[in-house]
Amino acid sequence: MAIVYSVTVIAFVCCLILTPFVISMCKKRGLVDIPKDSRRVHSKPMPRCGGIAIFTSCMIALFVYFIITKNVETIAFNKQFYGYLIGAILIFTMGIIDDIFTLQARYKAIFEFAAIFIVFSFGIRISNIGSLNLGWFSLPATFLWIITVLNAMNLIDGLDGLAAGITSISALSLLMLFISTSPSLESIIITAAIVGASLGFLPYNFNPAKTFMGDCSSNFLGFTMACVTILGFSRGYSAVEFLSPVLILGVPIFDTLFAMVRRAIKRKPLFAPDGGHIHHRLIKAGFTQRQSVLILYSITSTLCIIAVSLITLDVWKLALLVGMATLFIVMWIISMIRTRDVKDDATVNSNFK
Repeated sequence: MAIVYSVTVIAFVCCLILTPFVISMCKKRGLVDIPKDSRRVHSKPMPRCGGIAIFTSCMIALFVYFIITKNVETIAFNKQFYGYLIGAILIFTMGIIDDIFTLQARYKAIFEFAAIFIVFSFGIRISNIGSLNLGWFSLPATFLWIITVLNAMNLIDGLDGLAAGITSISALSLLMLFISTSPSLESIIITAAIVGASLGFLPYNFNPAKTFMGDCSSNFLGFTMACVTILGFSRGYSAVEFLSPVLILGVPIFDTLFAMVRRAIKRKPLFAPDGGHIHHRLIKAGFTQRQSVLILYSITSTLCIIAVSLITLDVWKLALLVGMATLFIVMWIISMIRTRDVKDDATVNSNFK
């Protein structure tokens, strides 16, 4: 357990330190997102590749673990980790190119298909569900899961702190489950690094944000979350266990499926951007950015409580998740009260003009 906490702390501290340097680099090189259409909710140019710090911090934490354990057979990484590493670097590279030059959908698909094929070849695959062996269907099942989660995390990254916060909550819940039940060391260590890096990035990304994570990080986080859920339940998904990762990642997955249905009905390209995502709808309903994010944090925490409850009845894990959900709800209520007070003050002032 101590080494798991160490990986989390290393990733957290690295991201906390590296993010300001990445922000400065983005500004100097003009890597900023300019609010040029109605989908964007920010009002000023924003450094858009801050997530470089997330990827770098994860790699540093994993490298430190590798150096320490490479000669200890029982806790050293196996070939599945190397498959994940190659795939993750490929996905991160795709994201960087997209952030800088804007990559067309067909070229993104090439990167994504290649990364999925690599991890599948290295043994990261959904082989069976309960007693049902998937056989040849293992490849399409693995492909469908990874491509869904990868793009879901990318699409949910639309408000300050939303993707980083949901990743933090979801990864922490997965880490709890993996420590309790998983035979896969790789899933535990990689998830621990993700928890630390996403939490370390959140102070710079939560509203009002100093930087966006960019596609380089949202794609990387989605790919990683998909891979660790496969690794973490590698002994085979029971019917209940199959539901757990779906619930934990429920908000981004639902948002993506809803977006695909919405675009299909309107006969628009499936990956064409629009303003109909959950977070956009909350903003249009009158909630502020911070309130919308806290609502989605609360929903994610609630789904994670249900997911953890399905597999483990550990009271401390459930208490932590319940505490997180309660905290987000309280923060949302406070934010609502403050917003109402500001509006009331504005109304009073306008009446006296």
